Amino acid sequence: MIAVRSPKKEHSELRSILGFSLPMSVANYVQQSYLLADSIIVGHYVGIGGLAAVGAAQPIFYLVNAVFLGLVSGFAIRFARMTGSGRADQRQDAVIGLAAFAVVWAALCVALVFGATGFFLHAMGIHGTVADGSTTYLRTLALGFVGMFGIGALGGFLRGLGDSRTVMYVLVFSSLLNIVLAWSFVAVLGWGLRGAALGTVTASCTAFAVGLVLVGRRHGIHRYRSTLPALLRQAGSSLRLGFPVGIQHVMLSLGSMVLTSLIAPFGTAAIAAFSIASRLEALAGRFYLDLSGAVTVFVAQHTGAGDAERARRVLLDALRICLWATLAESVLVILLRHDIAAAFTADAPVRAIVGSYVLMTYPFFLLYTAMAVTHGFLNGIGRTVFPLVCTMLSFLVFRVPMASLLKGPLGLDGIIWAVPIGWLVGLTYTAFAVRRYIRDAGRHIPVQKAPESVTGMSG
Repeated sequence: MIAVRSPKKEHSELRSILGFSLPMSVANYVQQSYLLADSIIVGHYVGIGGLAAVGAAQPIFYLVNAVFLGLVSGFAIRFARMTGSGRADQRQDAVIGLAAFAVVWAALCVALVFGATGFFLHAMGIHGTVADGSTTYLRTLALGFVGMFGIGALGGFLRGLGDSRTVMYVLVFSSLLNIVLAWSFVAVLGWGLRGAALGTVTASCTAFAVGLVLVGRRHGIHRYRSTLPALLRQAGSSLRLGFPVGIQHVMLSLGSMVLTSLIAPFGTAAIAAFSIASRLEALAGRFYLDLSGAVTVFVAQHTGAGDAERARRVLLDALRICLWATLAESVLVILLRHDIAAAFTADAPVRAIVGSYVLMTYPFFLLYTAMAVTHGFLNGIGRTVFPLVCTMLSFLVFRVPMASLLKGPLGLDGIIWAVPIGWLVGLTYTAFAVRRYIRDAGRHIPVQKAPESVTGMSG
């Protein structure tokens, strides 16, 4: 007998996915808008040297921030499984374990930034005033690591519960405050790169304090108690899930440093242009990463509840959304590429490089977005090693070597062409990794039987 899928069930699934991901996208688009505004402010009031310094600092900041968020994804998966399986009694131990991990990570990263920034910049071939600006920017940012990582930890907890709206409130508040402070410190007070970083520090710490109060009122985390063995057990289980994602981001950050070293010989304008392109790409891809996060949470909840088929349907529905959204966005960015570049800087060479980057990569943007959404499914079923292998294969094995190989005959265009080549390899591997889970969900997707009393699961 062929099972007929109910239109109501399909619409409910789509509403659940969008209902979770859209608040996250609103928050993150506002956050990315801050990053764009920050770059625009730096570009106009500090100059292309300031943009180059921020661009050179990005791989180092990505190393400390994105790796933390990758590790926190393991906690989010644990919280989602607890929600789906009705085992919320273990949540207190996991929350306190997450808090302890965030504090330790912040302390380690402050030491890393103050002790090793010069080493990383030298390894990327960044010297002189650009290196001085990057050092100032990063060391000032480090003063706010507790607030930044605290917001990330709160986000991991709330996403696991399916509460994306509270995440949205905290991130929107932080980002809007960031924009106001960056303008005040850089454009009005003239504090340069230090002012741009101080805006982020102040906004992050303020938003973290507000977020703690809000989450305490909604979820009562200030009343949570645990024992050392219990929190270590929960933290260890969560970090094991998030470890491959964290390593994935380590590989990305190290690869980004290598790419920066390839771009550096082409001059300050090239570094500044790739900094703009990186910010633009982060903005364009934000919705799909949030969609991927929604897929992770819902798939983890459904596998926790023992429903493998519904977990499979989540991915298929998300890919449909991904297809149409990517096509529309890619056309829009390509048509507006010159206006986008002009918003950042009046420097003609920088604007030309940004325009070329958009024209050469965005026709292939669907390769990246489909890969990102599918990685959310693999993370949700606990197969977090697959995205790690994909990153190493597409970025380190293909994109970075191809950029090095093609830059000889093609110059900067060769480094740009390596981007869609890496995406193609990554999506090909991802499709290979996920195929059996789509063909026979009941046999291959790992599930656990939820208690019969479980009700009210998201989706």
